[in-house]
Amino acid sequence: MEKELHRLQADQLHLNDALPWDVLDLSGTLLLSKGNVVRSEAQLNELLARGMFVDAAEYQASRQSSAPREKVYDPIYLMESVQAHLAWLLEALPRDGSFAGDVRNQAQQVAVLAKKSPDLALASIQLMEHRNYPIAHSFHVAVLVELLAARAGWPQAERERLCCAALTMNVGMLQLQLSLRNQRESPNAAQREQIRNHPAESARILMQCGVEDREWLRAVLEHHETLDGTGYPRKVKNPSELAQLIRVCDVFSAKISPRAYRKPVLASEATRILFAQQGQDPSSPWPGMLIKELGIYPPGTIVKLVNGEVAVVYKRGATAKAPLVKTLINAKGLATIDPFQRNCAEADFAIAAVMRPDKSLVGLDFKQIWCKP
Repeated sequence: MEKELHRLQADQLHLNDALPWDVLDLSGTLLLSKGNVVRSEAQLNELLARGMFVDAAEYQASRQSSAPREKVYDPIYLMESVQAHLAWLLEALPRDGSFAGDVRNQAQQVAVLAKKSPDLALASIQLMEHRNYPIAHSFHVAVLVELLAARAGWPQAERERLCCAALTMNVGMLQLQLSLRNQRESPNAAQREQIRNHPAESARILMQCGVEDREWLRAVLEHHETLDGTGYPRKVKNPSELAQLIRVCDVFSAKISPRAYRKPVLASEATRILFAQQGQDPSSPWPGMLIKELGIYPPGTIVKLVNGEVAVVYKRGATAKAPLVKTLINAKGLATIDPFQRNCAEADFAIAAVMRPDKSLVGLDFKQIWCKP
């Protein structure tokens, strides 16, 4: 007796979710086994055009046994998922029409993180180990631009375009970024030339992958241009507002990330540099807005308090100079098993100094500090 088959429709499948059944064609040939994931709209449309079927009894049983459940929100998993998917996209560079839509999907996930877990996302810039630095850096910049654009009141569609540009701005120099991350010497002449040309190369690659959004492409092309005309690659004096915002966040994120040939700039020092830039170019609102968004001590900053405790900034406070922190080491120099909150606005818990993470990360547990209810 032949199995009765149920033909799947587009609304019965979800991108990036594991399939709950084996999927067959009309003849019963296996197309995708249970647990596989459909990654792109183009792949889904191709499969639907061929005809996707499942065992009718199995399909009905799955509907009856699985009442709709709300997905558990896991911000750390979501950060890793976005970066993993972005890494695949920027390496594979699919030219089947799916690229731009897939990047937009990741930009939407960045917006979810920035809204639900902004302090965790900011802390990851300074504290999380990243095997694939180029991808992590683009993700960090996307988080920063989303936060600032939301603060500035930009509409969702414009913020999504902005995030797409941030996520793809360096597609033309990913391998070089990885090399620079690990080499102990400053960039040589050939590397500097590739750095100067990478905005144009990135825009060219994006066009080959089917990106047609002119503002997205322009932001990528101009994200190293400056209002005084000393930027690159074309030395234009009127870069788009999207490009200007990306540039400020790009520079800040790069400064606080380590290289083999230099230590990272402390986040508190990077914000001081931003403040100086604001004075040099008062026409640009973004350096000042970034300071207001992050505070002097952004989440992830390791600090020593006046009472001798070592703590990590886990949440921005009421003022730029007074964040909320969680203790890592108590005043006796012992690791804190269960970190407790201090408000740096209180005199007893004011910040006495900023410490480098490599000397003070004792017992730092991201889930314990940022994901506990």
